[in-house]
Amino acid sequence: MNQLKLFLIILFIFSSLLSCNSTKKSTNTGISSANTNSELIETYWKLTELIGEPIVMTTGTNTEMRMILKKEGNQVSGNGGCNSFIGSYTLLEGNRLSFSQLVSTKMACINMEKEGTFMEVLQKADNYSIEGKVLSLNRSKMAPLAKFEAIYMK
Repeated sequence: MNQLKLFLIILFIFSSLLSCNSTKKSTNTGISSANTNSELIETYWKLTELIGEPIVMTTGTNTEMRMILKKEGNQVSGNGGCNSFIGSYTLLEGNRLSFSQLVSTKMACINMEKEGTFMEVLQKADNYSIEGKVLSLNRSKMAPLAKFEAIYMK
């Protein structure tokens, strides 16, 4: 049991450091106009909508829900609002995308339902689309499961 706790602590630290480093890298890219499509990889994606419901920061939410897909190692990292997560992604022809080997820290917070739904959506998504600064994760040709906004910090 102690090894599991140690693993989760190391995973949390690693994921936090990776997220901070990723944010710094993506901040230098900027975009030249609102009509420019954002890049899927190496962009800080802030979750704005989940299963058709807008995401609003509430009491008990430690941080915004987000993810970054890193080019190196096809690794995804992010935060579900309470817990950090890390895993792998695969890109295929035709904007197909899948996530696998997702693991997260196991902190308990208030209002964890959305975080659970967010992690389920990542597992279900099989394709994506980008329009301007908005990323949509989809399953087949159904309505978007999740929408994100590209965040560029100056």
